[in-house]
Amino acid sequence: MRTFYIFKINREMAVLTKDNPYNIFKSMEDIFKMTKKELSVGLNIYEQLISPINQNKVNQKIIMSYKDNDYYQKNYNVHSIFNKYKPEETKLTIKNSYLLLESNVIKPSFLKELSYDQNLFVCDFANKDYFWVDELSI
Repeated sequence: MRTFYIFKINREMAVLTKDNPYNIFKSMEDIFKMTKKELSVGLNIYEQLISPINQNKVNQKIIMSYKDNDYYQKNYNVHSIFNKYKPEETKLTIKNSYLLLESNVIKPSFLKELSYDQNLFVCDFANKDYFWVDELSI
């Protein structure tokens, strides 16, 4: 099972780091690994990098794309796909500050619906994987 954290990078930072995404990944990884004592510094850096996510917009986009899909379920801000034929088990949790995508596949279906936003950046801290959603070929 892979865990992807998806952040909406503010426009200015996205322009500066679009060609070198490692810098964003490394900053996010450093924040992710911080202890509680370092949290105030991490929060300051986080606020400089990240823009809030419009939960309603993301929810509506996902719902409209999957409303006729038999393998799709929604419960509040949690969207799930359990496709036994593909096989794919994916859960997308929408929060104000990030999206949490847990999946047993490398390219979860929900990434296609998120590709409308050019500033979404994906981090898989456990596997040291990172990419811009709009640059992923699905």
